[in-house]
Amino acid sequence: MNALLPRGYLITQDRKVTKMIAEGDAWQIFLTNHGTYVLAVLPQLYARWCKDHALPVGLFQKIEGAEGFILPSANGYLIASVDKGPFPKKQAQIEAFSVAVQKSLKESPALDLRNAIYVEEFSLLLPTAPDIENADNGAAYGRWLAGGIGISITNFDRMSEILSWLPGDVLLQCAQTAGFDVEKPKETNKEELALRRESAKTALMDKERFVLPGRPELEAFFNESIIDIVINQEQYARMGIGFPGATVLHGPPGSGKTYAVERLAEYLQWPRFDIDSDTVASPYIHDTSKKVAEVFEQAISNAPSILVIDEMEAFLSNRNNFGSGTHHVEEVAEFLRKIPEAVEAGVLIFAMTNLLDTIDPAVIRKGRFDNIIEVKLANADEIQGLLVHKLQELPIAEDVCIRPIAEKLADRPLSDVAFILREAGKAAIKQNLDVIDQHCFDVAIEQLVPKEEKRRIGFV
Repeated sequence: MNALLPRGYLITQDRKVTKMIAEGDAWQIFLTNHGTYVLAVLPQLYARWCKDHALPVGLFQKIEGAEGFILPSANGYLIASVDKGPFPKKQAQIEAFSVAVQKSLKESPALDLRNAIYVEEFSLLLPTAPDIENADNGAAYGRWLAGGIGISITNFDRMSEILSWLPGDVLLQCAQTAGFDVEKPKETNKEELALRRESAKTALMDKERFVLPGRPELEAFFNESIIDIVINQEQYARMGIGFPGATVLHGPPGSGKTYAVERLAEYLQWPRFDIDSDTVASPYIHDTSKKVAEVFEQAISNAPSILVIDEMEAFLSNRNNFGSGTHHVEEVAEFLRKIPEAVEAGVLIFAMTNLLDTIDPAVIRKGRFDNIIEVKLANADEIQGLLVHKLQELPIAEDVCIRPIAEKLADRPLSDVAFILREAGKAAIKQNLDVIDQHCFDVAIEQLVPKEEKRRIGFV
């Protein structure tokens, strides 16, 4: 069908048509230069609306010089195809649409929402096809709310994930207002959570102080800002301090961020959940947000628990960066919504990154990630402390001098410590020694790649 309104058609003296944004067999929706909408309809469909829906006289205007009628919208009001859009961007639009659905289905129970035109200003849903029995209006309602994604409102949990910017209780109320029978989202059993927290606290009280060899500052932070709060939760609660807030560990690769969190997880012995590119990244729009929400829900259901977000820049980079798509904005919004909820439920959240400057500012502000901890490459003293701890587990000769080894490993990735221990052990085996002596360590150190070079795999 040719456009019923040409580009530049004057609706008022200063308002004119710019482009068509949706169309059907007998109708079209246009956008104006003021961002308002215009519905154009052919005479036959207009006559049907007048007859079956008692449209007020003068609501539509005759198209000058052509067949058909038009209905302009006022500023701020939508005119939309339920199936083709434009789709809602504000809470008020969803609330108004829900009221219109309730009113229309009450008057015409067989109305097929999928083929309806929504006129927000007058709370009208005008059908463009015959009514049918048992129309899947839950799917049509959900599709419009979700911006054209084919999902029914009856799949409430999934809809909540997609509309992460809309509070869950508001979405539930809107769906119920529209007349759809949806289940209330499952809430964490507060009594069960309290019992699990108490059990976790008791288990920690019977343990010795947490130790993180080679990382005294991180060790102190974990003990004072996390473990002590868990053990003495009642005292902290009286002072208005809740469960430990989420923490970002940032620093260069190899500085021991992951190692530190793994040691803490072993100490706490809580269920652990991970969000990384291997577990949740997906090439499909909305799928990553869905998987992120699922991991958070699992962590919440098993609280107290630990949730680790590795390489957080892959999911939480600045939404204002050039090239960020709507799906990335959705992913960041999902994290923003879930992090406070998870912390409240008793989930200990850690995120690691080498690129703190690229993270969205809304993510690392207080209330999301309360603790931003820099983890630098270990110095000689820290490496020495780690070596002393590790060497207790190995047969070491009396001639081994730890300090020179620590100085060689200073400001290098902690993986080099494991490399040295492994290569020194191999050297001892090749020499048929019962212990690892200084010469074995010297051989291992010689195999270290200079800091400015990179290891190459293959033949030289």
